[in-house]
Formats: sequence, structure tokens, C-alpha cells
Amino acid sequence: MSDRVFQTMWAYLWDLVDDGIEGSVDRLKNDIGLDGISVATAYHTYQQLRPRKSGNGKLLIAPEAAVYFQPDASLFADTAIKPHVAPMVGAGNPLAQLANACSAADLKLISWTVCFHTTQLATAYPQFAQQTAYGDNLGWVLCLGCDDVRAYIIALCRDLSVNYGVSRLELETCNFGGFGHSHHHVKQALELGNLGNYLMSLSFSDGCVEKARNRGIDIDGLRRWVIETLDSVFATGRPLEGDISEFVAARPDLTAFQALREELVTSLAGEISDASGDAEVSFLLMGDRWTAGIVTDRLRDRVDLLEVLAYVADPAKVAGTIDAAKAAGADVERMLVGLTPYGDGMDADLLTSLVRQILASGVSQVSYYNYGMLPEPNLEWVKSCIKATS
Repeated sequence: MSDRVFQTMWAYLWDLVDDGIEGSVDRLKNDIGLDGISVATAYHTYQQLRPRKSGNGKLLIAPEAAVYFQPDASLFADTAIKPHVAPMVGAGNPLAQLANACSAADLKLISWTVCFHTTQLATAYPQFAQQTAYGDNLGWVLCLGCDDVRAYIIALCRDLSVNYGVSRLELETCNFGGFGHSHHHVKQALELGNLGNYLMSLSFSDGCVEKARNRGIDIDGLRRWVIETLDSVFATGRPLEGDISEFVAARPDLTAFQALREELVTSLAGEISDASGDAEVSFLLMGDRWTAGIVTDRLRDRVDLLEVLAYVADPAKVAGTIDAAKAAGADVERMLVGLTPYGDGMDADLLTSLVRQILASGVSQVSYYNYGMLPEPNLEWVKSCIKATS
């Protein structure tokens, strides 16, 4: 790791396999100049356009969320949830091959782990999915209020840190999911409003209900009130808008339930850190306090790194993203900023300028999105940017 800046890139294992693992690692380290590679080890469904893919076929579609390594079954004894292994892994273990190649090349291997955004597992284990007040399962997201879900992700992270020697666990969607983000095409004619969306995002899974009762929260009464409040939105067609902090503070049972949700997210991050040995733990700040349960200044004390995404070709917006994270309690010394080397207005000079701006703010870690999605000229932009800023 450079004393000044640590630069990494998100990547999909299948792209590295298709390009040749050893050759890809050599290029990323010795040609492009990266310090690390952040590889998807557990990922949701996707449709990916691959501009550098040779031969026939530029589009890759994965209809199931999966893990991209051979899990150690013994580590999952404390949970009913078992990992679903991607078909591409087969009887082999390309992640182990990648770990060996990265070690030989002195390229840091980071596990980019999508935690709870998994239609595959939320459908296979519906009792552990987030559940609305009406009893609808949010079939794309597991609920971290359920003990089996918490045990599952702790086991997954321990597996990656112990058996694959990753230097860092990068946690994506290690929080509650919000209503509206779905695996399916969403069909909705009614705008619920910011308060309505929040209420529809509250999880009344068995795990959350039990934990609320153990706290002395009248969870049954709260659930009835949530239904009654949303019923008025459905009946009138008028969105429920307002200041969410005032809205939550007006009901003591909702205040207590929200506090429980936030504690569940924060404590899980700490439990993962405790179980992950020497691996750093990094938390992607994707979501807000209310629907996701993310409280930045509390997470700061439970993990090694916080990550923000500045996927814009606008210096003012990049600065605003960093300032917002700082205002929420993040330390620039322990922050990573994600950039996209593509899009309207982006070029090699602007990318370099943005990285210099980020470094000037006190942040020393940058990641680029995404190896297999970038055309060749864009990879060269990253290469020139690293050379100019390292």
C-alpha cells in the first residue's frame, strides 16, 4: 500500500476467469498499477454488458444470486441458511486460484460481499425475508433481525477471511432494505411519499417482532398503526410526506423500534469484525438512517473503513458526497471513495482531477467501477490516473 494513496478496482470473478486469472492479476498490478482488487464473492442477479469480451456474446445474465467460491459447510452449522454456489464455480474454486495469484503478485485481494440483497435466498428461505406490516415478503432481501440471517453472514465472512486470506471484507447491503427496490419489474401507480415508503420498509419479520417484544415495545400495536396509516394512503391516493425525524419522534413505540433497527445494523457490523480475524472490515454506506438503519457515526467505531460512492463526473458533487459523509460522522482518514471512469463528461483528465481532489480532502483510498464493464480506453484512463496520483 502506498503511503499516500491506495487504489483498487471492483471486479467480477467471471471477467477475471475469462481473461485468465494470472494474466489479469499481472496486468492489474504491473500495468494498470492497482494496489488491490475488490472481487465480488457474493452477488445478486445481474445483466452485464462486457465490451472487451472476445468472440461471440457481449451480454452475460445471471438469473440467481450466488456465492462465487466453495464455502466451508462446517462454518454454517449455526444457521438454517446455506450458501447457493454459482454454476460457474462448478467443482473448481477460481477464488482460491485468484487468492494465490494475488498473493504471488503482492496485489491485495478484497472480498466485495453483497450481504442481504439476494432474491435466491430470500425466496428459498421466506421465513427469513423482510416482511411488511401487511405480511408481504420483500422477496429480494433477507432480514438481519433474524438470528439465522445474522449467523449466515457472519459465517460467510469468516469463511472468506479464514479460508481465502482476503485482506478486507467489503460489505454491501449489510443493512435493512427499502420498499421499492425489487428483483421484479415494479408495477405501482401510487406514490407513497417519503413517510409512506418508510412505513412500507419497516420489517415485521419474526426476528424483528421477537426482538421488539423483548425490548418491551408494543409491536402489535405499532403494526396496527402502520397498517391504518398506510391504509389511508391507499384509500385516498395521496402520498404521505413530511419530516421523517419528527414523524418518528411523535410515536414512542416507533422511536423505540427504529432505535432497535439501527442497533441491529451497528451490532452486526461489529460481530462481523470480531469474527473476521486479521481481515479489515469496510462498510458501504448505501442507504439512509431510516429505511436502511445506517448510522454512520456509530458504524465508524465498529469497522475499519467506511465507503461512499461518488459516481458522477462533477467535482462539486464529489466534494458534496465526502462532506455529507464527514457531517454524518465518517473520518476522512478511514474513508474510501468510489468513482466511475465512464459516463457523460468523464475523460482521463477529469478522472485524474477528481482523484487529486479526493486526496486533497484527506481521503487516501479510491476504487474504480468496474474492470469487466470498462472499454479498453477507459482502463487506460485509470492507468494514467494512477500514474499521475500515486
